[in-house]
Formats: sequence, structure tokens, C-alpha cells
Amino acid sequence: MILVRNVFQAKFGKSDELVAIFKQMLQVMSEPVNNQRILTDLSGPFYTVVLEAQVESLAEWERSRAEMFTNPQFGAVFARTIDLVESGHAEYYTIET
Repeated sequence: MILVRNVFQAKFGKSDELVAIFKQMLQVMSEPVNNQRILTDLSGPFYTVVLEAQVESLAEWERSRAEMFTNPQFGAVFARTIDLVESGHAEYYTIET
């Protein structure tokens, strides 16, 4: 099992707006990914928002990701994040237990 974490650094004071958009994105996904969560910071860099999901393999994640970005509804919602995000990165972990 793989844990996928997409970590976004929202612009100053924009994390609440980003979370609202991410919630909409999860609703329009054609095939939900297991155990999706949206996390916000309690410590560390301010205005951090994390999208977290569990998938069986990296191949499954790549397939699911490609499918998401071909969905016009998803694309329209995702486009609204552009003005809210300073930077971001992805993290991939093997779940051992």
C-alpha cells in the first residue's frame, strides 16, 4: 500500500479557500481514491494544506491521476487553485503496517 501526500503552500491567508476547493475536487472525481483526507497545519510552515490518499501501487496512482486530469469538471475546479498556491510538492511512502 502506498501513501500519497500532495503538500501545498497556500498564499498568505488563503488556506481556507484552498481547502474548500479541494473538497469540491474530491466530489467531482470520477473514481475516488481510498482514504482521502485533507490536512491543514497546526505547526510548521503557515498555510500548509495536504491532500492525502492511499493507493495499492504507484501504477494505480498514475492511472487514477491521469483519469482525474482528463475529467473536465475536475479540471475546472483544479484551475481555481492556481491563484491560491505559492508552491507544492509530492511525497510517496510505503505503508509498512
